[in-house]
Amino acid sequence: MQPKTCAYCGILFTKLDKEHVFPKCLYPASRSKSKVQRLTVPSCNKCNNGWSNDEAHFRNMLLISGEPNDPVIELWQTTVARSFLQVDGRRRARDLVCQMKAISTSNGTQYMVFPAKDLRVVRVLKKIIRGLCYYHHVMSLVSEDQIWVDVLQYTIPSRFLDQMENHHREKDIVRYDFHVLNEQEIHSAWFLTFFERRTFIALVAPEGAKLQT
Repeated sequence: MQPKTCAYCGILFTKLDKEHVFPKCLYPASRSKSKVQRLTVPSCNKCNNGWSNDEAHFRNMLLISGEPNDPVIELWQTTVARSFLQVDGRRRARDLVCQMKAISTSNGTQYMVFPAKDLRVVRVLKKIIRGLCYYHHVMSLVSEDQIWVDVLQYTIPSRFLDQMENHHREKDIVRYDFHVLNEQEIHSAWFLTFFERRTFIALVAPEGAKLQT
């Protein structure tokens, strides 16, 4: 059997898993038989299992930020509710509470979360970008240090958006756009929108360069 390269660590293995670029836990039970091809890349066992705990936290953070749509409501009432009853349920709930910040508003104090300030959320976002780069042949191997990611806070000029390639794996769950600039400091730019309301921007540096969050 010919050795193959892991999309994340770049090491050759004789046997590789299929890693879902977008975490499976983002999809509620009603989408379990979805005909949409969920995107996968080859991954070694270590990399494949290296994000599972952070991906559940990533999902929970997205579910409590912004207005919910139908998949969010279904996930919260089923998968997430059950997870809080498990052995590690208290820890998962505590992880969410620790990310909540008290913000003074005209309506009094409100509690908000800031996903791009959560290192575990950022780690999963970078994993997704690395997988997408591999899948779309944008770059064969991307390290975490090559990626900068943040919540999209500004309006992007339409002339730039028009150049971007759009994809989705069910738009009410995840949609992404990207454009290869191939410039000296930025190789590609990405937008990722989860559950129709939570949009992140990511920039990928050329090979050998760094764009740390």
